[in-house]
Amino acid sequence: MSFSALSGRLRRMAGSVFVKCAAIMALTTMLVAVVLVFLLSSMTDRIAVQAVRSSVETAVLSKAKDVAKPLRFGVVDQVEAALVQAVESLGAAGRAAIVVDADGSVVAQSSELADKEQQRLAAHGMRVLEEGGAAEAGSDTVFAAPVVVEAGAQPIGVVVMQWSSQATLAQVNAEQSRAMLYGAGIFLVMMMITIALLQRIMGRPLARLGATITGIVEGDYDPDAPMQGRGDEFGAISRNLQNMIEALRAARRAEEERAADAEAQRVVVDHLSGGLQAMAEGRLSHRIETAFSPRYEQLRVNYNQAIASLADALTDVTASAQNINRGAGEIGRASEDLSHRTETQAATLEQTAAALDQLVASVKSAASSATEVDGIVKDASALVDQNAAIMQNAVAAMAGIEKSSDQIGDIISVIDDIAFQTNLLALNAGVEAARAGTAGKGFAVVASEVRALAQRSSDAAQQIKALISGSTQQVKTGAQLVEQAGSALNEVVERVQHISGLVGTIAHGATEQSQGLHEINLGVTNLDQVTQQNAAMVEQSTAAAQMLGSDADTLIQLVGRFTLETGPLQTLQMLNPRAA
Repeated sequence: MSFSALSGRLRRMAGSVFVKCAAIMALTTMLVAVVLVFLLSSMTDRIAVQAVRSSVETAVLSKAKDVAKPLRFGVVDQVEAALVQAVESLGAAGRAAIVVDADGSVVAQSSELADKEQQRLAAHGMRVLEEGGAAEAGSDTVFAAPVVVEAGAQPIGVVVMQWSSQATLAQVNAEQSRAMLYGAGIFLVMMMITIALLQRIMGRPLARLGATITGIVEGDYDPDAPMQGRGDEFGAISRNLQNMIEALRAARRAEEERAADAEAQRVVVDHLSGGLQAMAEGRLSHRIETAFSPRYEQLRVNYNQAIASLADALTDVTASAQNINRGAGEIGRASEDLSHRTETQAATLEQTAAALDQLVASVKSAASSATEVDGIVKDASALVDQNAAIMQNAVAAMAGIEKSSDQIGDIISVIDDIAFQTNLLALNAGVEAARAGTAGKGFAVVASEVRALAQRSSDAAQQIKALISGSTQQVKTGAQLVEQAGSALNEVVERVQHISGLVGTIAHGATEQSQGLHEINLGVTNLDQVTQQNAAMVEQSTAAAQMLGSDADTLIQLVGRFTLETGPLQTLQMLNPRAA
């Protein structure tokens, strides 16, 4: 293992929570152990010193009783033997002992002492005699007890013991050092066991939870959180982590659904954009064949149905335009025929007027010309009958034109309804795009363009409807004029028949001839007025036919821009027979 890898591993270990907890526990335990060892050492030293002091006091007090009689009787050997025995009984703590009599003279000693040390011990003993009772010296290394023969008697001397606790403390310290070594070994073993247990109780669960959290961070939401059945804090953390995993899974599923829905919306927008572009170009044969998602399938069906309905309506409009164009041509030809016949009628009226002038100039020739006039009147009656039939045909043709105009108005209403439904669909699409937020901005633009196209279609339909309404009104006016012409012709027939009756009675008398001539003059005047009215009516009919043809041409040009499934709509040249 390289140094960099080792240093990196050590840094990771130093940053581990488990290592930090173990280090804190070790430092805390060591600190407590050091404090306890220090307190125990101090207490042990005090106990050891107290024990040595107690032993010294016991030994000195005991020997003070033992040397009372030998000191009284001057048996120095027994006194020295007792001192030696007392020092030896204390072991390493006893150093030296002397006996001083009441005069301050050293009677006996356990070993040879320097004069200075001997004098110090003797001075301590004399102070005890002077003060009375056993007492220690200024330090804890000298203890003295008076020697009395009997209780209540005067002391005859004093036993002075010099002792030291260093050896005892050294032995106690040695035992403490061994105990500390044993304790350190046990501490290390227990620390290792504790670390192993902490590793099992905390380290492994933390590692498993850390691995699970790392997987979650990397986007792996499939594995469940471990240790959910534990009743401790790790179990609670694991259960909370599992709840978070479930929430992340749900969020991922929702994100996938949103992505799928966005893709479906993109497909819908692309196909609808292509369809609307084809409709804007006039290609009504375009259909959306690709199936949408179930959520948007109905939109595709509605679009195809709307295009099919529009194509059917335009086909019907084209057929109606053909009929209107043909009707306008027939009206034009009928108007030309009527014009020629009106001119003929005018010429006949001129001849009739000339005949009446001649009849007024010469009543005598009236009788001879009665027969000729009667024939002429009959011819005029026949001509009027023919004109009446033509006018009836013109009335029927005008009624057919009026019916065709109504049908065209219905078709334009259907186109207007389609534009209104398209506008509603575009509005709904715009609302759906606004709900989709940023992903639906493109679709919102397309929906806005669709609404604008639908509005333009509606405006064009309204204009066409207004034109058709104007044409219908003009057709109605023409029909009324034709009916008036028919009435006038009927009146002409009646007048001609009356003239015929008058001519028949010319032979009966001059008075009746004069009166008949006057009535004929009036009839001719009325007939001339009717003829003028017929001429005006023919001009109006011709103008109405030209306007209707012009409107039909405009309608054909409008629908000629569209292409159906069977191919382009017929051109104006094919539909307009007048262009030929």
